[in-house]
Amino acid sequence: MAAAVSLEPFRIGMTVVMVNRPRPVLQLLSFLAGGFVMGTAVGLIVLFVLRPALGSAHFTLPRVQLGVGAVVLVNAVLLATGVLGGNRDGTAAGRWAPLVTRARRLLEGRSLWTAGVAGLGIALPSIDYLAALALIVASGAAAAVQFSALIVFNVVAFALVEIPLLCYLVAPDRTRAALSSLYEWVRAQGRRGVSLLLAVVGCVLVAVGFAGL
Repeated sequence: MAAAVSLEPFRIGMTVVMVNRPRPVLQLLSFLAGGFVMGTAVGLIVLFVLRPALGSAHFTLPRVQLGVGAVVLVNAVLLATGVLGGNRDGTAAGRWAPLVTRARRLLEGRSLWTAGVAGLGIALPSIDYLAALALIVASGAAAAVQFSALIVFNVVAFALVEIPLLCYLVAPDRTRAALSSLYEWVRAQGRRGVSLLLAVVGCVLVAVGFAGL
């Protein structure tokens, strides 16, 4: 699920924007820091503040696996059919054009605060992230293990920010070119791959959930 999150076109597109701004290393670091702060903070709240409210007898691991598996399968179908992430008609695009233009000008600046805020926004809890947190909570594992799972999820989810950051230190021009190519490929073909990945994860969760009932 974290791998599927890492392949979101918008997330990759924002990485492309950051690597093409002035001081790209600092931009990527600020973007990554913002994402980690938001993702970790939300995860900690769910795991260690809301967890007592989720500790009922009905909140068992097999049931959570079934529920999360069903949600992931629905997401896979919606993504594959273009309902999620698909192209819209030009009406909505025209309506939001001034806002998009203003946001683009802001992103093309050099402020590190803008990069940090963009990272915070990109890590706002999605359905996939909340579903993964539900699985972690329902596992009943020790607090240290659940915290480790939370950190690993975020590390994988931001892999396509972390890897370009390291690569840029060695080969800046090649990193920019590779990121741009990856972004175009994900926009054109990535939806199928992500939907297939989500479908596999959903089927596994449903099967394991049924086996554990």
